[in-house]
Amino acid sequence: MSVRLIPGHLTSWKPWYYRALIPALQRLGPERSDSVLEALGRLVALSPRRARKITARLADAREGLEADWDLDTARNALAGNLARFSARDCLLSGLSDEAALSRFDVTGAEHLDAAIGRGKGLILLGAHFGGYLAAMHWLIRRRVPLRMMLQRPRHVSEELTRWFNRAGTPDDPDGEARHPQSAFFLRRSMPAGEGVLRVLRARSALLEGLAVLIHGDVAWDSRCARPGRLLGRPVRVESAWADLAVVTGSPVLPIFCEHRRGGRFGLTIDPPRFLAPGGQQDAVDRYLARLDAAIAAAPAEAISHLLWPTDRLDRVAPRPSWDRSQVPRIPNPEAATG
Repeated sequence: MSVRLIPGHLTSWKPWYYRALIPALQRLGPERSDSVLEALGRLVALSPRRARKITARLADAREGLEADWDLDTARNALAGNLARFSARDCLLSGLSDEAALSRFDVTGAEHLDAAIGRGKGLILLGAHFGGYLAAMHWLIRRRVPLRMMLQRPRHVSEELTRWFNRAGTPDDPDGEARHPQSAFFLRRSMPAGEGVLRVLRARSALLEGLAVLIHGDVAWDSRCARPGRLLGRPVRVESAWADLAVVTGSPVLPIFCEHRRGGRFGLTIDPPRFLAPGGQQDAVDRYLARLDAAIAAAPAEAISHLLWPTDRLDRVAPRPSWDRSQVPRIPNPEAATG
């Protein structure tokens, strides 16, 4: 039996980063803290092993996307984003709503406002791109009536943690004591039927007028997955959002968030799309093409797609053919009521 001489929490970088460095950076203000994060990212990228990995992944992505970016420029920009990406939304913690929201340059907020104004549900389709956790932070600070069907993120701001714990409970800060957020979280390994229950809960939330955030780039080998291409490679991605859009008639609004200098974020909400029955595969293809375009325009924001150790683009092999009968049927409330 081996004995660990130094406790694991002391040898991991995460406690030091999130409990010591991030709180210290918050006291510097957004511009100075962002400069420190950029410098730290470039320092981390000097590791020969990491530098080789970044170069190889960027080269593969450039070929797969048929992009024309300069490899040295893209590598330098991605290195500068490494620590920014790891900071997640933590540097927004402790700010007032007004101060936090002022750090975002938002394009397309009118699409979200119009969709909410319908008084019906809507699907926000996110991705693990850029400041995706900061986008969640913006949504909860803006008091969007929201649930999130995704794996619960860790090492996030106090505000996001509190929302994850309280949304939909009697302690809900917005008074929405219905559809507890805890019942929407996904896990890679769930008991049989649990995934379907999440989808049915999302359907109920949409029919009651809530927004539901789902990530459309998650490699997933299940009946709720469909084939597609990302970064020039075949993938199978979780696509329950497309079935929910058809069944509930909810519009789909893709949402993207990029890091900007000075501790700012650029948030883009695309115009809504309504899916017709049978249009789910086309919708998945369109979304992945939209994500490809975002990565081609800003490869430094694609840290998760290029560097995450799960190597998610290769790990789930595509099936040779797509059998639509394998997609679980989501009950249509209109059909049920005649």
